[in-house]
Amino acid sequence: MQHGYKCEDCETAVFPTTTRTELQWLRNRLHVAREVAQHSSGGLDSWMMEGLEFLNDHQGHAIVLVARR
Repeated sequence: MQHGYKCEDCETAVFPTTTRTELQWLRNRLHVAREVAQHSSGGLDSWMMEGLEFLNDHQGHAIVLVARR
């Protein structure tokens, strides 16, 4: 099973290659991840960058964690 984010306003979803727990962590600590990304010279893991991009694009929308098989 694969987990991801879904924007209930736009009906779009993204499924970064990571666990549900890490996706919850990123969504709950978005401000921390954004700050780290701004000051990180080596970049973040690809799943985190993909998740941040989706969350930034849908800021202010209703975002839920979803699963697919």
